[in-house]
Amino acid sequence: MKAPKIENEGGRYSLKGSSLWGILLFCILIIVDLITKMAAEIYFSDLKNSPIDIIPGWISIDFTYNRGISYGMGSDAPPAAKIAVIAATAVMMILLSVLYFKADKRRSFLRFALVLVVAGGAGNLIDRVYYKVWQEVGAIGIRGLEVGVRDMVNISRLGFGICNFADFFISAGAVLLVLAFLFFDRDAFFPVGKYKALAKELEEKEKAKEEQKKKKEKKNG
Repeated sequence: MKAPKIENEGGRYSLKGSSLWGILLFCILIIVDLITKMAAEIYFSDLKNSPIDIIPGWISIDFTYNRGISYGMGSDAPPAAKIAVIAATAVMMILLSVLYFKADKRRSFLRFALVLVVAGGAGNLIDRVYYKVWQEVGAIGIRGLEVGVRDMVNISRLGFGICNFADFFISAGAVLLVLAFLFFDRDAFFPVGKYKALAKELEEKEKAKEEQKKKKEKKNG
């Protein structure tokens, strides 16, 4: 059975169909992030437990509370700055979510990147709000540290300190967004594959709209 033809671009924008995979992926990523944080917190609540080497000398599983942003940056920032970061993060996640739902469902690479960034941002935002990282003196967690965003993947040797899965989601999503802007999107600078066809389709639509506008102006004039 032949699929019905979509008459206008707005018809491709939907919360149904292909958008559901993004919602499901978002939920899975949030669950993975929160479970790994909780597991690390519980395991290292026993101070006798030592860091677990994944790649000896390079990557290990440890635990700390981060009262800053990704990879421990801004931990000593004033409360007002931390509140501003939380507010800005929330607004950014909302805007990116709106972009995800409004984007043409065929722009799958871009939409996947957006899901990663939003899930990572939301995961850390949950910790920042729950543990009130803006307070100058917060509650005390394991190892006598003030609670904050829970980090457990130690990649200090790589120059990134201790981070968590949400940080990885954000970083991966950011890299994919750059690739989308360069190659894998309808509006990319150098679109390739199916995105080249989508770019041509968009160009033709814009030309058609411009010609229609000129005809209307000529008729009214």
